[in-house]
Amino acid sequence: MPEIACINGEFLPLEQALVHVEDRGFQFADAVYEVFRTYHGKLFAVREHLQRLDRSLRAIALQPAFTSAQLETLLDEAVRRASFPEALLYMQISRGQARRHRGLPAHAQPTLVITVRQLESSAPLRQTGVKVITVPDQRWARCDIKSVALLVNVLAYNAARQAGADDALFCDADGTVHEATAGNLFIVVAGKLITPPAGPKLLAGVTRDKIVQLTGATERPVKRAELLAADEIFLTSTTAEAVPVIAVDGQPIGPGRPGPRAAAVYEQFVRTYAGGQ
Repeated sequence: MPEIACINGEFLPLEQALVHVEDRGFQFADAVYEVFRTYHGKLFAVREHLQRLDRSLRAIALQPAFTSAQLETLLDEAVRRASFPEALLYMQISRGQARRHRGLPAHAQPTLVITVRQLESSAPLRQTGVKVITVPDQRWARCDIKSVALLVNVLAYNAARQAGADDALFCDADGTVHEATAGNLFIVVAGKLITPPAGPKLLAGVTRDKIVQLTGATERPVKRAELLAADEIFLTSTTAEAVPVIAVDGQPIGPGRPGPRAAAVYEQFVRTYAGGQ
């Protein structure tokens, strides 16, 4: 089954997909993106993802060449062409090709890129859980925009790997924890499910929002000290769904193994939105 790409509406093998060297997504990170997945071969929450994409585009004053309906059609076609049992789709829209200059180009045509790969199951991570570290939050002030400017996330993730952990949580100087490098944070304290509130310091995930709706989780600031005292912690994302955290900065969380609440939330999520698995 082929890994494929779509460049400005044209489908081709992934290894043949190219964009211009002066594309502003490459030179300035002047681009936004979304990640989609399928369940049983059908796109999950595609309208919610496209609505978030539209918010990101409007936030950076980028008018795409394709409507949301056209983008959805292209995503459906990409899933059909790839024919993976389950697919992971990446969509990026940049401001397009222009002479390198800080000013916004008046006549550049946006570049649309879609790639499709096979989606691997998150079951192994749910069974073992993951370890995380906390790192200073050095990102820009608009983390609610799904920008491709992810260098700080890349460095934080690799710092975690070098420390023998699986991921990193961004933490302010006052101890406020926001999110992981590619996922949202939930903690369980005395039976209560809590997640940091939506706002410019985090990207509110589609999976996060659906879990909040399902469970009635409380949205409020979370401090690092609460992480270390929590009964359970888990991370959510489109690809990983709900993954338990078993240690923070080397300290076990609860008994140091995946807990029942994370498992129950995952089961409730897939039963409601993915038709069971």
